[in-house]
Amino acid sequence: MKVNVVHEGETYVLQCGTGMQRVAWVARVAAQRLGSEGVWCPSDGEVGKPKEFIPGRVFYPDGDEMDTEATIASLVDAAGNKDDADLTLVVELREKPSHGLPSLAARGSEDSVVPPKNSKAAASYHVSRGVRGSVVKRTPAPMPPDHEGHNFDEVYDQIDISDLSKGSDGMILAAVRNVLMNNFASLVDIFVHYARPRQSQGLESEGSELAVNMKQLATFVRTCRLSNENCSFFEIQRACVRPGLLLPQQEEEWSLGIYDADFRLFEFFEALIRIANLKNFGLSATCDQFNKLVHTQILPYATGDDEDRIREMTQEVKVQAVFFHQRNGLKKFFSRRMKLEKPSGARSISLKEFIECLKASEQADDELTPAAVKEIWLATLSFDVRPDLIGEDDTTLEVSLSEFEEVITRCVLQKSKVAEENLSNQTDLFIKRFLRSNP
Repeated sequence: MKVNVVHEGETYVLQCGTGMQRVAWVARVAAQRLGSEGVWCPSDGEVGKPKEFIPGRVFYPDGDEMDTEATIASLVDAAGNKDDADLTLVVELREKPSHGLPSLAARGSEDSVVPPKNSKAAASYHVSRGVRGSVVKRTPAPMPPDHEGHNFDEVYDQIDISDLSKGSDGMILAAVRNVLMNNFASLVDIFVHYARPRQSQGLESEGSELAVNMKQLATFVRTCRLSNENCSFFEIQRACVRPGLLLPQQEEEWSLGIYDADFRLFEFFEALIRIANLKNFGLSATCDQFNKLVHTQILPYATGDDEDRIREMTQEVKVQAVFFHQRNGLKKFFSRRMKLEKPSGARSISLKEFIECLKASEQADDELTPAAVKEIWLATLSFDVRPDLIGEDDTTLEVSLSEFEEVITRCVLQKSKVAEENLSNQTDLFIKRFLRSNP
């Protein structure tokens, strides 16, 4: 779903996925994308000091104000638009009084002094003053209300980033907490957008706890532009958990630990903090890294997923059930090709190795050529790579297990030209033949 966003007479197209975001999200995205380093920032806006914006009100083209809590999908339905891009929102933005990222002080703090270093801005209180201005009462800033059935304290208490905070003072940890607290509702909404009921026997179980699986996390990473040639989704997965949870202690059914995991809400929040630490942004304090990640990459982009019909087909329930039933063989194959401590090159199966495996299973043919496999490989990655820079013998581009499964399904579609209803059966046959020739 797409909408037109109008600001100061200029129109920008915004991807909205299924349209379950609230109107307030549109204003927030516009503020970020039109600010410095934003993808909508006009070239003349970089002359001198770039502007930073605060989200304001949102209007219909006729001037009536929109309900910021309404969802985009509900507005499209109410308007009866056949072309959802016809929905136009006019956003009003206010220029920020000072340049830079939002303060790390908790919102609602009436007397928070923000030191020059944001990482020291953690102490936040409501302050009551006497007649002469002296402080007579100091109480903690208010907690965010529960959102979508989630309580902030209950979620935060399960997060453990002690391995990242060794040697850091308590102010930095408190500031990390404030970033989560200040953006709690928005981050919960993002989690709900990507989460699915946890699976049982390869199928989603009704009433089970929501979690973000690896395929949905890959979509999130792709949408938020978190990966690139120097930071693959495989690497992001590796950074998402505490070091002790990276791989299982025992190889039960060839479990791949984090590479075959999913994230509940607190684990998703912890993963975001760890991704920020991985990305670094040239900042030393974890709270500053996290603050920048949230405000420059997650809030402006999350949930605006590009449509990819082939990727959607690879995630159909029947297709995923096939991968569940073939899980031991696939995990065994993938695990034997993981080289986590490899200093350079792909630490999982590479494009060159995969093409060799296809030839070994006699599945490379006039349809599934090495050139076609390269296109599939690049289409599956969570970042864009110029095709002319990569050869069919590439040994550098690594894929995660979830990406590898998508590669297999795309190969089936390329090779068989099957109808959607037969995709699961053809995928099952393809995997069996592939694994039989490549133990």
